[in-house]
Amino acid sequence: MLPIMLISVFITVLSAVYGIYLIFFEHRHSVKERLSQTRQADVTDSNEEVEAEKGNKLSGLLNKFNKDTEKSKYFLNVQSKLLQAYIKMKPLEFVKISLGAGLVTGTLLYLFSGNLLFLFIGFPLGYKVPDMILEIVRKKRVRKLNSQLPQSLGLLANGLRAGYSFSQAMAVITKEMEAPIADEFGKVLRENAYGKPMEEALLDFSKRTDDEDLDMFITTLLIQMNVGGDLAEILDTISETIRERVKLRGEIRTLTAQNRMSAWVVGIMPFAIALLIYKASPDQAVAFITNPIGMMMAIAAAVLMVIGVFALIKIVNIKI
Repeated sequence: MLPIMLISVFITVLSAVYGIYLIFFEHRHSVKERLSQTRQADVTDSNEEVEAEKGNKLSGLLNKFNKDTEKSKYFLNVQSKLLQAYIKMKPLEFVKISLGAGLVTGTLLYLFSGNLLFLFIGFPLGYKVPDMILEIVRKKRVRKLNSQLPQSLGLLANGLRAGYSFSQAMAVITKEMEAPIADEFGKVLRENAYGKPMEEALLDFSKRTDDEDLDMFITTLLIQMNVGGDLAEILDTISETIRERVKLRGEIRTLTAQNRMSAWVVGIMPFAIALLIYKASPDQAVAFITNPIGMMMAIAAAVLMVIGVFALIKIVNIKI
């Protein structure tokens, strides 16, 4: 028992230290490494470069594996969430942090309970914690951006009426509005200044935010660029529509707050009760898990709990 505890604690500490290194020091180290490689390339001859390439073959294979891994569907989904949450982190770094959180959670549950089974139960729970936090940050940012959108479109329409060009009117938004809408419009202007067409920059803006109201605005804007029309009047109409949708969405969130809280309680309470029962009477809890009938009852309860949570989520997830 003691060797397993020591190994678990060592892995936990190592993962935590490595996660801190990835967050604070990896980018600086990679920059210094590239600079040192550039200096070495300037002062060495071709034979030394060949030997360096042979020595770094393993590193190249690892980099290729990382790049291939980051092209997978899961990593692309993580990358999309990181962009929408405006978190400057690579998907692989986020996955490493999730793995570290899973190891920490599993080890703590194992040390708290003394049962090795909780190590394997705690790992997937801890692995999902960073993803849940990322989703909360992403939704919070998307909601704030959506609430700022009507006022931004009003500024854009007024700027066009005042004689500004479309790019100049967008620059007014970056100066007058707060983050995140100011950051996003500023990024569109920077991409356009670096040579990307405005249509592509706006489409990238839509992909980064994943907001239906913003998609409606960008789609209308692209159509207007192709067929023409009074853009200021169109923006006023869209702004009023989005303002009403934001108001209606807020009222729905207020009316469904109790059901959303019920979904959280239904999801968390069984685990809390199971942990309390285990601490109060470990023998009965272990007997319940090891008994085939008890295991079947636990599985059935877990399935019904998941169905109940998804049913509550579907009820409160009202599309506007």
